[in-house]
Amino acid sequence: MKNELEYQKFKGLIVFCNKCKRNIHNKQKGKKCSHPIDRQVYKAIVRTGSGYERKTKILEAREFDKAVTEFLEFKEQVQNPELYQQNNKQMQSPYLKDAIAMYIDHMHDEDVPHHMKKHLTESYIKSTTTFLKEFVNFVVKMGANFNAYKLGSINDIVVGKYCNFLDEKNGSNYTYNGKIKTMRIFFNYLIEKEDYDLKNVWKKVKLKSEKPTDISIADKDFFDLLSVISPDDAYAQIGKTHRFMYRRWLKDLIRLKAFTGRRNAELFAMRWNMIHYEDGMPIYIESPNIKVNKQQNNFDEKDFQYSYIPVGEELLDLLIDLKLNEYYDSDEYIIAPDDDNRVNLEKHTSKYFSFFFKKLNRSYTRQLKHLRQTYITQEDMFLSRGFSMQHSNYRITAKHYIDKREVAKQMALNGFRIFPKQESKKALQKGTPDNKKRATSL
Repeated sequence: MKNELEYQKFKGLIVFCNKCKRNIHNKQKGKKCSHPIDRQVYKAIVRTGSGYERKTKILEAREFDKAVTEFLEFKEQVQNPELYQQNNKQMQSPYLKDAIAMYIDHMHDEDVPHHMKKHLTESYIKSTTTFLKEFVNFVVKMGANFNAYKLGSINDIVVGKYCNFLDEKNGSNYTYNGKIKTMRIFFNYLIEKEDYDLKNVWKKVKLKSEKPTDISIADKDFFDLLSVISPDDAYAQIGKTHRFMYRRWLKDLIRLKAFTGRRNAELFAMRWNMIHYEDGMPIYIESPNIKVNKQQNNFDEKDFQYSYIPVGEELLDLLIDLKLNEYYDSDEYIIAPDDDNRVNLEKHTSKYFSFFFKKLNRSYTRQLKHLRQTYITQEDMFLSRGFSMQHSNYRITAKHYIDKREVAKQMALNGFRIFPKQESKKALQKGTPDNKKRATSL
């Protein structure tokens, strides 16, 4: 039985699977698709003549010769700017399935001018695609024919039913908000980037309250966690997979995260020659700010923005443990130098952290990202200058990273006051036990 649409080599015409959201055809090795043939479509890709810009379209044809005819008509419209502008509205597919396919291409920066590329992470694209598919499954369960379901059918009634559906699933507020935000951003893209005549009905949905992200990790939790990380009893059941969660570099990675406060991708990109020395002593690590550089399309080293991490006592001890003198000015990675797949290393690290933290049997949970908050909180208290070594805008630091509970505790222990203390002999003689204890500790 035929399991793929007919394909002959034809420049600009490909076979695209609406299920796995990738290009497939018989002439490309490693691009096979096991999904049913009814999930496959012909897709046209035409250059506009403006630099590297391209236009794409999911074709209606189900036969190769008809797809070629439709492709040539589309190509003529694209290469004639005036005609293209006049027919742009007519070329817009009204169907949800085509809009989702187009949006996924957009997230992968296909047909996006160089200066407008987002360079989104695979994890973000994957989660967004998953949320979009969940909405598709929802409308199908409502009785809709996905292949014929139009964007204009998504009105307040549909949105309300979908919100109720999400509520009944009893997922977290984060997940609920993430799914609603995905639909908002998707509709914004259609309206603002593709000029669809739609209203963003998702803007009316009220997001749910979320727990604060300003959580730090206590020193006891940190050291207890390091003590339980070992290859013993380190298997976790994830779905149908029995996965080994221990990695020999995990403790070093956790310590590096705690003592630098950098994002995971930057930790795995950190090399020994990023350490700056003065008078033979390591002073700071000059680490490219990967997130900012991606946002600004900075891929040339001369244009990089950097973060500067002071080599404090704890970080120095870690670097010495990792053989600082042996690797002086080397371009070797600091963490897991023998593994070239840095993306794969980063992919599962947070899960490893969470697995071992559960072994502590705390009444609360902590995540690897909380070590960044811990570092920034301590940095803020140390500097006390209203700026951050981690963010260019201090408001980001104050809103999302400073653990106000820890700040309040340290302020109290350090004798924070609004007005000068008015001492009297009677007050000193009748000091409460708590006051005496705090004074002694200070």
